[in-house]
Amino acid sequence: MNWRTFRKLVHHEWKLKGSRRRLDRSHTHRYGRLLYFALLALAGIGVATYFAINGQLELHQLWGVAIGFPYMLVVMGVLLLRREWENGTFGWWLTLPYSRLSLIGAKFFAAWLRTVAVSCVVYVVISLFAGILTLLVGGYSAEDVWVTMLAGLPLLGIVIGFSPIILSLSLLLATFHYTTLRVFSPILWIGIIGGLSTFYNGFQTFLPSYHMAQRFFSAQPGPLIPHLGAVLIGMVISWVIAYLFIRIAAYLLERKLSI
Repeated sequence: MNWRTFRKLVHHEWKLKGSRRRLDRSHTHRYGRLLYFALLALAGIGVATYFAINGQLELHQLWGVAIGFPYMLVVMGVLLLRREWENGTFGWWLTLPYSRLSLIGAKFFAAWLRTVAVSCVVYVVISLFAGILTLLVGGYSAEDVWVTMLAGLPLLGIVIGFSPIILSLSLLLATFHYTTLRVFSPILWIGIIGGLSTFYNGFQTFLPSYHMAQRFFSAQPGPLIPHLGAVLIGMVISWVIAYLFIRIAAYLLERKLSI
């Protein structure tokens, strides 16, 4: 497959809105979900503002929201494949005149591009919120906002750089569910959830002097990437492993599919 065709596949995966089953639900249910997330966001803003007013919040600690990013990536990868079965389009999708590797690879790259887009949006929102708190709440300065913005860059770089391995593993997990090997799905789930602790520990297994959670909640943020070379090597390795996971998923869809 040439690059132009693959790019069209990725664009097709990017623009799809999700499961038709969910889109067909009543407007009341959909508005209820929107209201739920709006209230959740308002609650988070309210709590952060409360601690800021009482002088108990360092602005860089706003990046603690990134704790939920790995779980978001798992859900994104699983839903991206599952919607083909929920929409009843899996037969059409699997019979497209392209290899299973290209089909699953397009979903992977679409999910990764969404990760990049969401990370950029989150960066802008948190930076703006830090600026608003500085204007409305005493005790903060422009330097605090600058430190917050600088702290977010390497953090989101880690999220973007290591997201491929999480996305590919979640796609592999979703693939297992539709094959004759679905009995192994619970084991994969345990492996994924357990593996996410590595993210929270700042890859402490490989960098013993580094703990990401401490960087979020300490009074001083400190360097978020103290060993840049090791992290970059880890990112390259994660992309290689992600490719292997995608190949395994493609093989399962080709040889072990259970309709």
